[in-house]
Amino acid sequence: LDTLHERRFVIFLEPPSMDERIVNQHALFSLMSGSSLLMNHWLEDHPELFYRIIIPASLKWEIRDKLDQANITERVLFPGLDGLSSWLKRQYSPKELSQE
Repeated sequence: LDTLHERRFVIFLEPPSMDERIVNQHALFSLMSGSSLLMNHWLEDHPELFYRIIIPASLKWEIRDKLDQANITERVLFPGLDGLSSWLKRQYSPKELSQE
């Protein structure tokens, strides 16, 4: 442990399932070795540890549909009125309005 303070690092932790929101979101917290460190700087130093997926806008509605079929929706990820109202807005708005 004495050598850890010399190197910048990130630790990812899965919290205990204390409430429905944490369970539904499959929450994961990240902790960095220093309070002044920024995640994007750490990631720039370690490009081999991640990759970025860019989803074309033309596929957005197909992907949203697949997520809906898998019951991965706003009302599941964000239990309560916030999630329900976001889901209702997306479900009952014209696609142009809800493509935010």
